[in-house]
Amino acid sequence: MAKAKYQKYVLKEPRVSLPPKKPTSVPTFGLSEELMSGIGKFDCNFNFVGILAPHVLADPPHKHDCDELLFFISTDPENTTDLGGEVEIALGEEWEKHVITTSAIICLPKGLQHCPVYVRKVDRPFYFGHLLLAAKYGSNANILG
Repeated sequence: MAKAKYQKYVLKEPRVSLPPKKPTSVPTFGLSEELMSGIGKFDCNFNFVGILAPHVLADPPHKHDCDELLFFISTDPENTTDLGGEVEIALGEEWEKHVITTSAIICLPKGLQHCPVYVRKVDRPFYFGHLLLAAKYGSNANILG
């Protein structure tokens, strides 16, 4: 059967592609065991990301077998105390909620349950980071059940 003259104008099963999802954070810098492999062992792991939009940070509630610091850092050099957004974090087995709207450091002693971290509002990008006093982070490394 010959192809119809105007067949090209009939689009069967059209596909709609969704617009690209705007990222909620961007990697900035960090340090890991892999990056330090050529200089020896350091029991330290840190990472910072630029927070661009509201979202929930990936980690479920957990605790570590070592101390950890969480950083929330303003990007406004004229007002370093104003975070530029609002973050909520749960601490302890009771999920005690803390709302962060200023630059802050959260000191988590070994064994203190923490997370989830909800980025509720972003008026301007800010930094979130962690410093874990262990060589590895993730994949259950240094995470207590």
